[in-house]
Amino acid sequence: MAENGTTFEFTRGQAEAGDVLIAALPMKPAPLELVARVDKHCDGAVSALTAAKAVPEELGSLAHTTSRGAFRRVLVVSLGDSAKLDADKLRRAAAAAARWLVSQKLRSAALWFDGLAALALDQPAAEWAGGMMLAGFRFTAYKSEPDKAPARIRINLIADDANRAGLALRDIRETTALIDAVNYARGLAHEPPNAINPETLAEQAQRLARKFRLRCTVLTPDRIKRMGMGGLLAVGGGALHGPRLIVLEYRGAPRAKAVNAIVGKAVTFDTGGYSIKPAANMEDMKFDKSGGMTVLGVLRAAAALKLNCNVTGIIAAAENAVSDRAYRPADILHMASGKTVEITNTDAEGRLVLADALWYAQEHANATAIIDLATLTGGVRVALGAACAGLMSNDDKLAADLEECGQKTHERLWRLPLWSDYRELITSTEADIKNASNKRDAHPIVGGMFLKEFVKERVPWAHLDIAAVAGSEDAKSPVGKGSAGFGVRLLIEYLRRQQR
Repeated sequence: MAENGTTFEFTRGQAEAGDVLIAALPMKPAPLELVARVDKHCDGAVSALTAAKAVPEELGSLAHTTSRGAFRRVLVVSLGDSAKLDADKLRRAAAAAARWLVSQKLRSAALWFDGLAALALDQPAAEWAGGMMLAGFRFTAYKSEPDKAPARIRINLIADDANRAGLALRDIRETTALIDAVNYARGLAHEPPNAINPETLAEQAQRLARKFRLRCTVLTPDRIKRMGMGGLLAVGGGALHGPRLIVLEYRGAPRAKAVNAIVGKAVTFDTGGYSIKPAANMEDMKFDKSGGMTVLGVLRAAAALKLNCNVTGIIAAAENAVSDRAYRPADILHMASGKTVEITNTDAEGRLVLADALWYAQEHANATAIIDLATLTGGVRVALGAACAGLMSNDDKLAADLEECGQKTHERLWRLPLWSDYRELITSTEADIKNASNKRDAHPIVGGMFLKEFVKERVPWAHLDIAAVAGSEDAKSPVGKGSAGFGVRLLIEYLRRQQR
């Protein structure tokens, strides 16, 4: 897969002649002490800007001017109200700065580290770096003309305290490994369906495994059939490239028995099958593989960060196509768990592939906890909007841990119930259960209730419905418009807390 966009490399060294000096400052209250300190590097250029009220208070606002000091230009980035500043707002401001640097086609810049270090935030330099790196992503792999933006921009930290800056660079290196994994997942999510199908996705996973020393197992259609995975086989059976179950294993704590299974839906293109989707925006259905791409990103990051825990990634990959071999409404499928499922809607396919993957996680991966991610229902956007993902779980502690990690990373979750009252919505008169309800009630919960049928009570499990957050429409957010790589940062934070 080609590199996409601009990468940012952070160093501690001498600034180059002509570099822009970036100063990120809260504008409320007036940062008089910080302005006086940064002025020493730019011959009073920052105080001239602030005195002229040239820097708006709004978060992420930019003002730039020339300087007669060590730097020819200065870019001031507003951090808004210091009392309201948090890590996510800092990343948004960093993203604005990154996009300005790219628009100016600069190859290097200087970042005034001491201003960031003065903020009352945990690891502010690393959060800033993460915001810049997320904003650098652009999917340009299929452009005929080369991207004129710089492929790499070097950011030199300017600091009075060299030791403190050195410690910050260590944190930034970890952030770089993490955001590289996020952007890797984003790039794969953007790949078109004629490039990424279940077969080529398996090849991508195998390349990742070789690079990061993971163990990779790929189950082909014949083996999927022998194992009785009727859900995965049916959903992927109508396409030219049959389904795959992709298993990646990272063993950072080989003596520990705990294994966290991360399960992802990767429907490489979803027509809806015979319950076909409307034509409007169907091209976005290439993003129906986003849950599986998050799994790849998590495994890459876990290996790069050398986390001291065990993770198994399981990706259920299929293309939901229309053909003479495609499954139909009224079909009854035999699942790997032994349950039978009546098909009432072929566009409720994600839960079918996940159900077999959940069974595999319990029976073959020896999972002690399972977290699945899927762009499962459009109804989750109706319920929660695009501010968070839906969370459903059979375990209060697991759910609480994930919610806490979501708050820290700003990949937020909101828990929805899985009460027994909802069970009747998937009751079938002809099979054990049906895959969709004919009512308009509680669509995200119906999906969660279906998946719950395939998880043993003793196994902690959480389902993340990421349909509303897998992509972003907010041009000013760190990820901008397009794939968000949602879940990689959240789950790495969770796995860090599971280290032995």
